[in-house]
Amino acid sequence: MKKPADIKEMEEKIKAFQKKRKAKQSTHETAPSNIGSAAKGFQLSIELISGVFIGACIGYFLDIVFKTAPVFLAVLTIFGGAAGVLNVYKSAKGEEEE
Repeated sequence: MKKPADIKEMEEKIKAFQKKRKAKQSTHETAPSNIGSAAKGFQLSIELISGVFIGACIGYFLDIVFKTAPVFLAVLTIFGGAAGVLNVYKSAKGEEEE
């Protein structure tokens, strides 16, 4: 039994649509890994910045309480930066092991 022309045309359209869909799916499969890398980079930068910021804030308020020059601010900013670098190192090392 022969297929009518409109059915053949519809089958060709379906095959073309399926090819387009497979091409789009292959591009979507690579996108999450790029997004994951960007998210990890953002997380590491936030960890570093937050360590410095928290150390500076605590140092600033201790300087106000004890009426000292920016001694606590300087010292705790350095400690906060060191803590941030340590957090980034631990997080990056953990990613490396996975």
